[in-house]
Amino acid sequence: MSVVRMHDLLSQMAAGCLLLVLAAGVPCAQARAHGIPAASQGGYTIHQVTAGETLPAIGARYLRDPRRWRQLQRFNGIADPDALAPGSTVRIPASMLKPAAVGARVEFVRGQGVVSQADSAKRADANPVWIIPGASLTEGTRIQVPEDGYLRLRLADGSVVRVLAGSDVELKRLRRRNNATSFESVVEVRKGKVESEVSKQPAGRVFEIHAPGAVASVRGTRFDVSVAEGGRVGAAVSEGEVALRVRAAARSAKARSARLVAGEGAVVDEGGQLGSRRVLPPAPELRALADIYEDANVMRLDLGSGLGDQEVRIARDPAFQEVLRDGVAHGGRLDVPTLDDGVYIVGVRALDAEGLPGAEAQRRIRVHARPVPPLYQYPAPGGRVTAAGAELVCSEVAGASWTHVQVARSADFAAPEIDEPRLARCRVGLSMLTTGEHYWRVASVRDDGSAGGDHGPFAPAQRFSVVAPPQVDRIEVVDAGESPTLHWAEVPGYTFRGQVASDPTFQRIVLQAELRQAQWTLEGFARGLYYVRLQAVDAAGLAGPWAPARRVQVGGTLQSGAGGRVTSSDGEPVLRP
Repeated sequence: MSVVRMHDLLSQMAAGCLLLVLAAGVPCAQARAHGIPAASQGGYTIHQVTAGETLPAIGARYLRDPRRWRQLQRFNGIADPDALAPGSTVRIPASMLKPAAVGARVEFVRGQGVVSQADSAKRADANPVWIIPGASLTEGTRIQVPEDGYLRLRLADGSVVRVLAGSDVELKRLRRRNNATSFESVVEVRKGKVESEVSKQPAGRVFEIHAPGAVASVRGTRFDVSVAEGGRVGAAVSEGEVALRVRAAARSAKARSARLVAGEGAVVDEGGQLGSRRVLPPAPELRALADIYEDANVMRLDLGSGLGDQEVRIARDPAFQEVLRDGVAHGGRLDVPTLDDGVYIVGVRALDAEGLPGAEAQRRIRVHARPVPPLYQYPAPGGRVTAAGAELVCSEVAGASWTHVQVARSADFAAPEIDEPRLARCRVGLSMLTTGEHYWRVASVRDDGSAGGDHGPFAPAQRFSVVAPPQVDRIEVVDAGESPTLHWAEVPGYTFRGQVASDPTFQRIVLQAELRQAQWTLEGFARGLYYVRLQAVDAAGLAGPWAPARRVQVGGTLQSGAGGRVTSSDGEPVLRP
Protein backbone atom coordinates (compact mmCIF):
# COMPACT_ATOMS: atom_id res chain seq x y z
CA MET A 1 0.00 0.00 0.00
CA SER A 2 1.42 3.37 -1.00
CA VAL A 3 1.93 6.24 1.43
CA VAL A 4 -0.78 8.19 -0.37
CA ARG A 5 -3.23 5.30 -0.05
CA MET A 6 -2.45 4.97 3.67
CA HIS A 7 -3.13 8.68 4.16
CA ASP A 8 -6.46 8.30 2.37
CA LEU A 9 -7.41 5.38 4.58
CA LEU A 10 -6.52 7.22 7.77
CA SER A 11 -8.53 10.22 6.69
CA GLN A 12 -11.62 7.99 6.56
CA MET A 13 -11.50 7.04 10.27
CA ALA A 14 -14.27 9.50 10.99
CA ALA A 15 -16.61 7.19 9.09
CA GLY A 16 -16.42 4.82 12.08
CA CYS A 17 -15.44 1.68 10.17
CA LEU A 18 -11.86 1.93 9.04
CA LEU A 19 -10.42 1.05 12.44
CA LEU A 20 -12.00 -2.38 12.15
CA VAL A 21 -10.65 -2.85 8.64
CA LEU A 22 -7.09 -2.08 9.72
CA ALA A 23 -7.26 -4.12 12.94
CA ALA A 24 -9.12 -7.16 11.76
CA GLY A 25 -9.05 -7.14 7.99
CA VAL A 26 -12.88 -7.39 7.83
CA PRO A 27 -14.80 -5.11 5.44
CA CYS A 28 -17.32 -2.79 7.07
CA ALA A 29 -20.10 -4.04 4.85
CA GLN A 30 -19.37 -7.63 5.91
CA ALA A 31 -19.45 -6.65 9.61
CA ARG A 32 -22.81 -4.92 9.20
CA ALA A 33 -24.19 -7.84 7.24
CA HIS A 34 -23.48 -10.21 10.11
CA GLY A 35 -25.07 -7.96 12.76
CA ILE A 36 -21.81 -6.71 14.27
CA PRO A 37 -21.92 -2.93 14.98
CA ALA A 38 -19.00 -1.49 13.08
CA ALA A 39 -18.39 1.47 15.37
CA SER A 40 -17.79 -0.81 18.36
CA GLN A 41 -15.18 -3.01 16.69
CA GLY A 42 -11.77 -3.12 18.33
CA GLY A 43 -10.26 -6.16 16.62
CA TYR A 44 -10.92 -9.81 17.23
CA THR A 45 -9.65 -12.88 19.03
CA ILE A 46 -8.55 -15.94 17.01
CA HIS A 47 -9.37 -19.42 18.29
CA GLN A 48 -7.68 -22.50 16.79
CA VAL A 49 -10.05 -25.45 16.54
CA THR A 50 -9.19 -28.76 18.19
CA ALA A 51 -10.61 -32.16 17.27
CA GLY A 52 -14.26 -32.57 18.19
CA GLU A 53 -14.97 -28.89 18.89
CA THR A 54 -18.22 -27.34 17.66
CA LEU A 55 -19.09 -23.72 17.03
CA PRO A 56 -21.80 -23.68 19.79
CA ALA A 57 -19.14 -24.91 22.26
CA ILE A 58 -16.74 -22.18 21.17
CA GLY A 59 -19.54 -19.62 21.51
CA ALA A 60 -20.26 -20.80 25.08
CA ARG A 61 -16.60 -20.34 25.92
CA TYR A 62 -16.03 -16.88 24.45
CA LEU A 63 -19.28 -15.03 23.81
CA ARG A 64 -21.02 -12.60 26.15
CA ASP A 65 -24.26 -14.08 24.77
CA PRO A 66 -23.57 -17.73 23.80
CA ARG A 67 -26.72 -17.75 21.65
CA ARG A 68 -24.95 -15.53 19.10
CA TRP A 69 -22.79 -18.39 17.78
CA ARG A 70 -24.78 -18.28 14.52
CA GLN A 71 -23.43 -14.77 13.91
CA LEU A 72 -19.95 -16.25 14.32
CA GLN A 73 -20.92 -18.88 11.73
CA ARG A 74 -21.90 -16.23 9.20
CA PHE A 75 -18.95 -13.97 10.07
CA ASN A 76 -16.45 -16.78 9.50
CA GLY A 77 -18.32 -18.36 6.53
CA ILE A 78 -18.62 -21.74 8.25
CA ALA A 79 -20.87 -24.23 6.44
CA ASP A 80 -21.35 -26.83 9.20
CA PRO A 81 -21.05 -25.59 12.81
CA ASP A 82 -20.74 -29.14 14.11
CA ALA A 83 -17.99 -30.28 11.72
CA LEU A 84 -15.07 -27.88 12.22
CA ALA A 85 -11.73 -28.90 10.80
CA PRO A 86 -9.03 -29.39 13.45
CA GLY A 87 -6.38 -26.67 13.10
CA SER A 88 -8.73 -24.22 11.41
CA THR A 89 -9.36 -20.81 13.01
CA VAL A 90 -12.44 -18.97 14.18
CA ARG A 91 -12.35 -15.17 14.44
CA ILE A 92 -14.35 -13.69 17.35
CA PRO A 93 -15.00 -9.89 17.29
CA ALA A 94 -14.02 -8.07 20.48
CA SER A 95 -17.51 -6.60 20.83
CA MET A 96 -18.97 -10.09 21.23
CA LEU A 97 -16.48 -11.35 23.84
CA LYS A 98 -17.60 -11.90 27.43
CA PRO A 99 -15.79 -9.74 29.98
CA ALA A 100 -12.51 -11.29 31.07
CA ALA A 101 -12.25 -11.94 34.81
CA VAL A 102 -9.45 -10.09 36.59
CA GLY A 103 -8.21 -10.33 40.15
CA ALA A 104 -7.61 -7.98 43.06
CA ARG A 105 -4.18 -8.05 44.68
CA VAL A 106 -3.85 -7.95 48.48
CA GLU A 107 -1.30 -5.25 49.35
CA PHE A 108 -1.68 -5.07 53.12
CA VAL A 109 -3.36 -7.09 55.88
CA ARG A 110 -3.58 -6.28 59.57
CA GLY A 111 -4.87 -8.85 62.02
CA GLN A 112 -4.85 -12.62 62.11
CA GLY A 113 -8.55 -13.19 61.41
CA VAL A 114 -9.02 -11.68 57.93
CA VAL A 115 -10.63 -14.50 55.93
CA SER A 116 -12.16 -15.04 52.52
CA GLN A 117 -14.50 -17.50 50.84
CA ALA A 118 -14.09 -17.97 47.10
CA ASP A 119 -17.26 -17.80 44.97
CA SER A 120 -19.32 -17.16 48.08
CA ALA A 121 -22.38 -16.20 46.05
CA LYS A 122 -22.50 -19.69 44.58
CA ARG A 123 -20.98 -21.81 47.31
CA ALA A 124 -22.40 -21.11 50.74
CA ASP A 125 -20.32 -23.96 52.18
CA ALA A 126 -16.98 -22.70 50.83
CA ASN A 127 -14.21 -23.11 53.38
CA PRO A 128 -12.73 -19.82 54.63
CA VAL A 129 -9.01 -19.21 54.11
CA TRP A 130 -6.59 -16.73 55.67
CA ILE A 131 -5.79 -13.73 53.51
CA ILE A 132 -2.09 -12.91 53.24
CA PRO A 133 -0.24 -10.04 51.51
CA GLY A 134 0.45 -10.78 47.85
CA ALA A 135 -2.60 -13.01 47.43
CA SER A 136 -4.89 -12.55 44.42
CA LEU A 137 -8.62 -12.52 45.13
CA THR A 138 -11.06 -13.37 42.36
CA GLU A 139 -14.55 -12.27 41.45
CA GLY A 140 -17.12 -13.67 43.88
CA THR A 141 -14.76 -13.69 46.87
CA ARG A 142 -16.37 -12.77 50.18
CA ILE A 143 -14.12 -11.03 52.69
CA GLN A 144 -14.69 -10.80 56.44
CA VAL A 145 -12.48 -8.50 58.50
CA PRO A 146 -12.53 -8.83 62.33
CA GLU A 147 -12.75 -5.91 64.74
CA ASP A 148 -8.95 -5.64 64.98
CA GLY A 149 -8.32 -6.14 61.25
CA TYR A 150 -7.74 -4.05 58.15
CA LEU A 151 -7.24 -4.89 54.45
CA ARG A 152 -6.01 -2.96 51.40
CA LEU A 153 -6.71 -4.24 47.87
CA ARG A 154 -5.50 -2.96 44.52
CA LEU A 155 -7.82 -3.68 41.61
CA ALA A 156 -6.74 -4.37 38.05
CA ASP A 157 -7.60 -0.82 36.97
CA GLY A 158 -5.26 0.63 39.63
CA SER A 159 -8.00 1.61 42.08
CA VAL A 160 -7.48 0.96 45.81
CA VAL A 161 -10.16 -0.40 48.13
CA ARG A 162 -9.62 -0.39 51.90
CA VAL A 163 -11.81 -2.72 53.96
CA LEU A 164 -12.07 -1.53 57.55
CA ALA A 165 -12.45 -3.43 60.81
CA GLY A 166 -15.70 -5.32 61.39
CA SER A 167 -16.62 -5.37 57.68
CA ASP A 168 -18.21 -8.03 55.50
CA VAL A 169 -17.85 -7.42 51.75
CA GLU A 170 -17.96 -9.31 48.47
CA LEU A 171 -16.01 -8.71 45.25
CA LYS A 172 -19.13 -8.90 43.15
CA ARG A 173 -17.63 -8.25 39.73
CA LEU A 174 -14.01 -7.82 38.66
CA ARG A 175 -13.87 -7.82 34.86
CA ARG A 176 -12.06 -6.40 31.86
CA ARG A 177 -14.65 -5.16 29.41
CA ASN A 178 -14.56 -5.87 25.64
CA ASN A 179 -11.06 -7.31 26.03
CA ALA A 180 -9.78 -3.74 26.27
CA THR A 181 -8.47 -1.35 28.92
CA SER A 182 -11.91 -0.60 30.32
CA PHE A 183 -12.84 -2.36 33.57
CA GLU A 184 -15.93 -3.21 35.55
CA SER A 185 -15.45 -3.29 39.33
CA VAL A 186 -18.35 -3.85 41.72
CA VAL A 187 -17.83 -4.31 45.48
CA GLU A 188 -20.79 -5.15 47.69
CA VAL A 189 -20.71 -4.02 51.33
CA ARG A 190 -22.93 -6.12 53.56
CA LYS A 191 -21.67 -4.63 56.81
CA GLY A 192 -18.97 -2.22 57.91
CA LYS A 193 -17.09 0.27 55.81
CA VAL A 194 -14.89 0.54 52.71
CA GLU A 195 -12.76 3.46 51.56
CA SER A 196 -12.08 3.76 47.84
CA GLU A 197 -9.47 5.61 45.79
CA VAL A 198 -10.64 5.27 42.19
CA SER A 199 -8.10 5.94 39.46
CA LYS A 200 -9.16 7.93 36.42
CA GLN A 201 -10.17 5.62 33.56
CA PRO A 202 -11.52 5.86 30.00
CA ALA A 203 -15.22 6.32 29.33
CA GLY A 204 -17.18 3.12 29.76
CA ARG A 205 -15.36 2.03 32.88
CA VAL A 206 -17.62 0.99 35.78
CA PHE A 207 -16.74 1.32 39.47
CA GLU A 208 -19.57 0.81 41.94
CA ILE A 209 -19.96 0.18 45.65
CA HIS A 210 -23.19 -1.69 46.36
CA ALA A 211 -24.89 -1.64 49.74
CA PRO A 212 -28.19 -3.17 50.89
CA GLY A 213 -30.17 -0.07 49.94
CA ALA A 214 -27.94 2.04 47.72
CA VAL A 215 -25.36 2.12 44.94
CA ALA A 216 -22.45 4.57 44.70
CA SER A 217 -20.84 4.87 41.25
CA VAL A 218 -17.84 7.00 40.33
CA ARG A 219 -15.14 7.91 37.85
CA GLY A 220 -11.92 9.11 39.47
CA THR A 221 -12.53 10.02 43.11
CA ARG A 222 -11.99 9.21 46.82
CA PHE A 223 -15.00 8.32 48.94
CA ASP A 224 -16.29 6.15 51.79
CA VAL A 225 -19.35 3.92 51.97
CA SER A 226 -20.49 2.52 55.32
CA VAL A 227 -23.28 0.09 56.20
CA ALA A 228 -24.60 0.12 59.77
CA GLU A 229 -26.71 -2.46 61.56
CA GLY A 230 -30.16 -2.55 59.99
CA GLY A 231 -28.91 -1.55 56.53
CA ARG A 232 -28.47 2.19 56.94
CA VAL A 233 -26.01 3.42 54.28
CA GLY A 234 -23.75 6.48 54.45
CA ALA A 235 -21.58 7.95 51.69
CA ALA A 236 -18.94 10.68 52.13
CA VAL A 237 -16.83 12.15 49.32
CA SER A 238 -13.27 13.45 49.79
CA GLU A 239 -12.36 14.10 46.15
CA GLY A 240 -14.22 14.12 42.83
CA GLU A 241 -17.91 13.19 42.45
CA VAL A 242 -20.10 10.25 43.44
CA ALA A 243 -23.53 9.38 42.09
CA LEU A 244 -25.53 7.88 44.96
CA ARG A 245 -28.78 6.20 44.00
CA VAL A 246 -31.35 4.28 46.00
CA ARG A 247 -31.85 0.68 44.97
CA ALA A 248 -35.47 0.35 46.09
CA ALA A 249 -36.79 3.67 47.31
CA ALA A 250 -39.80 3.87 49.59
CA ARG A 251 -43.05 5.04 47.99
CA SER A 252 -42.81 8.28 49.91
CA ALA A 253 -39.19 8.88 48.95
CA LYS A 254 -38.56 12.45 47.83
CA ALA A 255 -35.51 11.54 45.74
CA ARG A 256 -33.97 8.43 44.24
CA SER A 257 -30.47 9.75 43.55
CA ALA A 258 -28.01 12.48 44.45
CA ARG A 259 -24.75 13.70 42.98
CA LEU A 260 -22.22 14.32 45.74
CA VAL A 261 -19.10 16.43 45.29
CA ALA A 262 -16.01 16.72 47.47
CA GLY A 263 -16.90 17.72 51.03
CA GLU A 264 -20.46 16.41 50.79
CA GLY A 265 -22.24 13.30 52.03
CA ALA A 266 -25.67 11.72 52.26
CA VAL A 267 -27.46 8.89 54.04
CA VAL A 268 -29.98 6.30 52.86
CA ASP A 269 -31.96 5.15 55.88
CA GLU A 270 -33.24 1.67 56.64
CA GLY A 271 -36.53 2.42 54.87
CA GLY A 272 -34.93 3.49 51.60
CA GLN A 273 -35.25 7.24 52.19
CA LEU A 274 -32.40 9.25 50.67
CA GLY A 275 -31.48 12.15 52.90
CA SER A 276 -30.48 15.55 51.63
CA ARG A 277 -26.91 16.36 50.73
CA ARG A 278 -24.98 17.67 53.72
CA VAL A 279 -21.70 19.50 54.12
CA LEU A 280 -19.16 17.35 55.94
CA PRO A 281 -17.26 18.58 59.04
CA PRO A 282 -14.00 20.51 58.59
CA ALA A 283 -10.64 19.05 59.58
CA PRO A 284 -10.35 19.07 63.40
CA GLU A 285 -7.68 20.78 65.49
CA LEU A 286 -5.10 18.37 66.93
CA ARG A 287 -3.31 20.66 69.38
CA ALA A 288 -4.30 18.48 72.36
CA LEU A 289 -2.70 15.36 70.87
CA ALA A 290 0.57 14.38 72.60
CA ASP A 291 3.82 14.24 70.63
CA ILE A 292 5.43 11.26 72.42
CA TYR A 293 3.90 8.00 73.73
CA GLU A 294 5.89 6.00 76.29
CA ASP A 295 3.51 3.35 77.60
CA ALA A 296 4.47 -0.06 76.18
CA ASN A 297 0.92 -1.39 76.54
CA VAL A 298 -1.56 1.33 75.62
CA MET A 299 -1.42 4.50 73.54
CA ARG A 300 -3.99 6.90 74.97
CA LEU A 301 -4.89 9.37 72.22
CA ASP A 302 -6.41 12.44 73.88
CA LEU A 303 -7.88 14.71 71.23
CA GLY A 304 -9.48 17.20 73.58
CA SER A 305 -12.50 17.32 75.89
CA GLY A 306 -16.05 18.12 74.86
CA LEU A 307 -15.70 16.65 71.37
CA GLY A 308 -18.06 14.43 69.41
CA ASP A 309 -17.05 11.13 67.85
CA GLN A 310 -13.94 11.18 65.67
CA GLU A 311 -12.50 8.62 63.28
CA VAL A 312 -8.82 7.93 63.95
CA ARG A 313 -6.17 5.99 62.01
CA ILE A 314 -2.40 5.61 62.42
CA ALA A 315 0.18 4.71 59.78
CA ARG A 316 3.84 5.23 59.04
CA ASP A 317 3.21 7.39 55.96
CA PRO A 318 0.88 10.33 55.19
CA ALA A 319 -0.79 8.34 52.39
CA PHE A 320 -1.86 5.71 54.96
CA GLN A 321 -0.80 2.83 52.74
CA GLU A 322 -0.57 0.55 55.78
CA VAL A 323 -3.01 1.48 58.54
CA LEU A 324 -1.63 -0.06 61.74
CA ARG A 325 -4.29 1.18 64.18
CA ASP A 326 -7.75 2.65 63.67
CA GLY A 327 -10.94 3.24 65.60
CA VAL A 328 -13.49 5.80 66.74
CA ALA A 329 -12.66 8.19 69.59
CA HIS A 330 -15.65 8.80 71.86
CA GLY A 331 -15.55 11.93 73.99
CA GLY A 332 -12.17 12.90 72.57
CA ARG A 333 -10.26 9.78 73.63
CA LEU A 334 -9.18 6.50 72.03
CA ASP A 335 -6.99 3.80 73.57
CA VAL A 336 -5.13 1.49 71.16
CA PRO A 337 -2.35 -1.10 71.67
CA THR A 338 1.07 0.51 71.55
CA LEU A 339 3.04 0.33 68.31
CA ASP A 340 6.74 -0.41 67.92
CA ASP A 341 9.09 2.47 68.66
CA GLY A 342 9.23 4.92 65.77
CA VAL A 343 7.56 7.88 64.06
CA TYR A 344 3.95 7.68 62.85
CA ILE A 345 1.21 9.79 61.29
CA VAL A 346 -2.16 10.13 63.02
CA GLY A 347 -5.16 11.03 60.84
CA VAL A 348 -8.36 12.29 62.47
CA ARG A 349 -11.75 13.04 60.88
CA ALA A 350 -14.72 14.41 62.79
CA LEU A 351 -17.99 12.49 62.41
CA ASP A 352 -21.20 14.46 61.97
CA ALA A 353 -24.57 13.65 63.56
CA GLU A 354 -25.21 11.01 60.85
CA GLY A 355 -21.80 9.40 61.36
CA LEU A 356 -20.32 10.75 58.10
CA PRO A 357 -16.58 11.64 58.27
CA GLY A 358 -15.29 15.04 57.21
CA ALA A 359 -11.91 16.33 56.11
CA GLU A 360 -8.86 14.77 57.71
CA ALA A 361 -6.27 16.47 59.89
CA GLN A 362 -2.86 14.84 60.31
CA ARG A 363 -0.26 14.98 63.06
CA ARG A 364 3.16 13.36 63.42
CA ILE A 365 3.79 11.47 66.69
CA ARG A 366 6.62 9.40 68.15
CA VAL A 367 6.46 6.15 70.10
CA HIS A 368 9.31 5.70 72.60
CA ALA A 369 8.28 2.91 74.95
CA ARG A 370 11.31 0.59 75.04
CA PRO A 371 13.23 -0.70 76.83
CA VAL A 372 10.28 -0.87 79.20
CA PRO A 373 10.79 0.59 82.68
CA PRO A 374 10.99 -1.64 85.77
CA LEU A 375 7.97 -2.24 87.98
CA TYR A 376 7.76 -0.46 91.33
CA GLN A 377 7.90 -2.94 94.21
CA TYR A 378 8.42 -0.95 97.43
CA PRO A 379 7.00 1.25 98.79
CA ALA A 380 3.41 1.14 97.58
CA PRO A 381 2.13 4.28 95.79
CA GLY A 382 1.71 7.01 98.40
CA GLY A 383 3.39 4.78 100.99
CA ARG A 384 5.13 5.98 104.15
CA VAL A 385 8.63 4.86 105.02
CA THR A 386 11.30 5.70 107.53
CA ALA A 387 14.65 6.93 106.33
CA ALA A 388 16.63 4.59 108.51
CA GLY A 389 16.88 1.12 107.00
CA ALA A 390 14.19 1.63 104.30
CA GLU A 391 14.94 1.12 100.57
CA LEU A 392 13.26 1.90 97.28
CA VAL A 393 12.97 -1.38 95.36
CA CYS A 394 11.96 -2.11 91.74
CA SER A 395 12.01 -5.19 89.50
CA GLU A 396 14.61 -6.30 86.99
CA VAL A 397 13.89 -6.02 83.24
CA ALA A 398 15.05 -8.71 80.82
CA GLY A 399 17.60 -7.33 78.37
CA ALA A 400 18.28 -4.18 80.40
CA SER A 401 21.82 -3.56 81.63
CA TRP A 402 21.09 -0.92 84.25
CA THR A 403 18.31 0.87 86.08
CA HIS A 404 18.13 4.66 86.32
CA VAL A 405 16.52 5.86 89.58
CA GLN A 406 15.71 9.45 90.46
CA VAL A 407 14.19 10.88 93.67
CA ALA A 408 13.01 14.47 93.97
CA ARG A 409 10.86 16.75 96.08
CA SER A 410 8.71 17.72 93.08
CA ALA A 411 7.07 15.63 90.34
CA ASP A 412 8.93 17.52 87.59
CA PHE A 413 12.31 16.23 88.88
CA ALA A 414 13.87 19.63 88.24
CA ALA A 415 16.32 19.13 91.14
CA PRO A 416 16.77 15.41 91.96
CA GLU A 417 17.87 14.58 95.49
CA ILE A 418 19.02 11.15 94.31
CA ASP A 419 20.13 10.43 90.73
CA GLU A 420 21.57 6.96 90.10
CA PRO A 421 21.83 6.38 86.30
CA ARG A 422 23.49 2.95 86.27
CA LEU A 423 22.32 0.70 89.07
CA ALA A 424 23.01 -2.98 88.54
CA ARG A 425 20.23 -3.72 91.08
CA CYS A 426 17.26 -1.47 91.70
CA ARG A 427 17.71 -0.87 95.44
CA VAL A 428 18.30 2.62 96.85
CA GLY A 429 18.68 3.51 100.52
CA LEU A 430 16.92 6.59 101.91
CA SER A 431 19.14 7.57 104.81
CA MET A 432 20.05 10.89 103.13
CA LEU A 433 16.43 12.01 102.79
CA THR A 434 14.67 14.30 105.20
CA THR A 435 11.11 13.77 106.35
CA GLY A 436 8.38 14.92 104.01
CA GLU A 437 6.85 14.09 100.61
CA HIS A 438 9.06 12.79 97.80
CA TYR A 439 8.69 11.37 94.25
CA TRP A 440 10.66 8.64 92.53
CA ARG A 441 10.81 7.32 88.99
CA VAL A 442 12.68 4.52 87.24
CA ALA A 443 13.85 3.71 83.71
CA SER A 444 15.71 0.84 82.01
CA VAL A 445 18.98 1.38 80.18
CA ARG A 446 20.30 -1.06 77.57
CA ASP A 447 24.02 -1.22 76.82
CA ASP A 448 24.26 -0.42 73.09
CA GLY A 449 27.88 0.67 73.17
CA SER A 450 27.13 4.40 73.33
CA ALA A 451 28.12 6.65 76.20
CA GLY A 452 24.59 7.07 77.53
CA GLY A 453 23.25 3.69 76.47
CA ASP A 454 19.81 3.04 75.02
CA HIS A 455 17.73 4.86 77.63
CA GLY A 456 14.07 3.88 77.82
CA PRO A 457 11.25 6.06 79.09
CA PHE A 458 10.76 6.72 82.79
CA ALA A 459 7.79 5.06 84.41
CA PRO A 460 5.16 7.50 85.73
CA ALA A 461 6.48 9.00 88.95
CA GLN A 462 5.25 7.64 92.27
CA ARG A 463 4.84 9.60 95.47
CA PHE A 464 6.01 8.42 98.89
CA SER A 465 6.61 10.05 102.26
CA VAL A 466 9.52 9.81 104.66
CA VAL A 467 8.27 9.97 108.24
CA ALA A 468 9.79 9.82 111.67
CA PRO A 469 9.63 6.22 112.90
CA PRO A 470 7.14 5.33 115.66
CA GLN A 471 9.00 4.72 118.94
CA VAL A 472 8.41 2.79 122.16
CA ASP A 473 9.46 5.07 125.05
CA ARG A 474 9.90 4.82 128.81
CA ILE A 475 9.70 1.04 129.24
CA GLU A 476 9.38 -0.14 132.82
CA VAL A 477 9.35 -3.69 134.15
CA VAL A 478 7.32 -4.46 137.27
CA ASP A 479 8.68 -7.65 138.82
CA ALA A 480 5.64 -9.55 140.04
CA GLY A 481 7.25 -12.87 140.65
CA GLU A 482 5.72 -15.46 138.38
CA SER A 483 4.08 -12.88 136.01
CA PRO A 484 6.22 -9.79 135.43
CA THR A 485 4.56 -6.86 133.59
CA LEU A 486 6.02 -4.32 131.17
CA HIS A 487 4.68 -0.72 130.95
CA TRP A 488 5.60 1.98 128.40
CA ALA A 489 4.35 5.33 127.09
CA GLU A 490 0.87 5.30 125.49
CA VAL A 491 0.63 6.97 122.01
CA PRO A 492 -2.82 7.59 120.42
CA GLY A 493 -3.32 5.44 117.29
CA TYR A 494 -0.32 3.19 117.99
CA THR A 495 -0.40 -0.56 118.40
CA PHE A 496 2.61 -2.64 119.43
CA ARG A 497 4.41 -5.89 118.80
CA GLY A 498 6.25 -7.85 121.41
CA GLN A 499 8.73 -10.71 121.29
CA VAL A 500 10.07 -12.93 124.06
CA ALA A 501 13.22 -14.96 123.51
CA SER A 502 15.45 -17.17 125.63
CA ASP A 503 18.62 -15.57 124.18
CA PRO A 504 19.72 -11.93 123.80
CA THR A 505 20.05 -12.22 119.97
CA PHE A 506 16.43 -13.36 119.61
CA GLN A 507 17.40 -16.45 117.65
CA ARG A 508 15.20 -18.56 119.96
CA ILE A 509 11.87 -16.70 120.10
CA VAL A 510 9.38 -18.36 122.43
CA LEU A 511 6.46 -15.91 122.05
CA GLN A 512 5.25 -13.16 119.70
CA ALA A 513 2.25 -10.98 120.47
CA GLU A 514 0.17 -8.15 118.95
CA LEU A 515 -0.56 -5.60 121.68
CA ARG A 516 -3.23 -2.91 121.64
CA GLN A 517 -2.33 -1.35 124.99
CA ALA A 518 0.91 -0.01 126.35
CA GLN A 519 1.44 -2.87 128.80
CA TRP A 520 2.20 -6.59 128.60
CA THR A 521 2.01 -9.19 131.38
CA LEU A 522 4.11 -12.30 130.78
CA GLU A 523 2.08 -15.28 131.97
CA GLY A 524 2.50 -19.02 131.72
CA PHE A 525 6.27 -19.03 131.32
CA ALA A 526 8.54 -21.50 133.07
CA ARG A 527 10.74 -19.94 135.67
CA GLY A 528 13.92 -18.50 134.28
CA LEU A 529 15.61 -15.61 132.56
CA TYR A 530 14.11 -14.16 129.34
CA TYR A 531 14.66 -11.26 126.95
CA VAL A 532 11.82 -9.00 125.82
CA ARG A 533 11.65 -6.34 123.08
CA LEU A 534 8.90 -4.06 121.79
CA GLN A 535 8.05 -2.35 118.48
CA ALA A 536 5.53 0.45 117.80
CA VAL A 537 3.19 0.41 114.75
CA ASP A 538 1.38 3.60 113.74
CA ALA A 539 -2.22 3.86 112.52
CA ALA A 540 -1.14 3.44 108.85
CA GLY A 541 0.70 0.19 109.61
CA LEU A 542 4.22 1.63 109.54
CA ALA A 543 6.45 -0.21 112.02
CA GLY A 544 9.27 1.51 113.87
CA PRO A 545 12.55 -0.04 115.03
CA TRP A 546 12.69 -2.59 117.83
CA ALA A 547 13.38 -0.96 121.17
CA PRO A 548 16.45 -2.22 123.06
CA ALA A 549 15.76 -5.60 124.65
CA ARG A 550 15.05 -5.90 128.39
CA ARG A 551 16.07 -8.83 130.56
CA VAL A 552 13.15 -10.21 132.57
CA GLN A 553 13.17 -12.78 135.38
CA VAL A 554 10.12 -15.05 135.68
CA GLY A 555 9.80 -16.32 139.28
CA GLY A 556 10.58 -14.47 142.53
CA THR A 557 14.20 -14.14 143.67
CA LEU A 558 15.72 -14.45 147.13
CA GLN A 559 16.34 -11.16 148.90
CA SER A 560 19.32 -10.35 151.09
CA GLY A 561 18.95 -8.74 154.48
CA ALA A 562 19.81 -5.45 152.84
CA GLY A 563 16.91 -5.89 150.37
CA GLY A 564 19.05 -6.78 147.36
CA ARG A 565 18.88 -9.91 145.19
CA VAL A 566 20.85 -12.99 146.10
CA THR A 567 22.97 -14.14 143.17
CA SER A 568 24.91 -17.29 142.43
CA SER A 569 28.65 -17.44 141.77
CA ASP A 570 28.03 -16.76 138.06
CA GLY A 571 26.02 -13.65 138.86
CA GLU A 572 22.56 -15.02 138.10
CA PRO A 573 19.74 -14.33 140.63
CA VAL A 574 18.71 -17.20 142.88
CA LEU A 575 15.00 -17.99 142.64
CA ARG A 576 12.80 -18.54 145.65
CA PRO A 577 11.76 -22.15 146.13
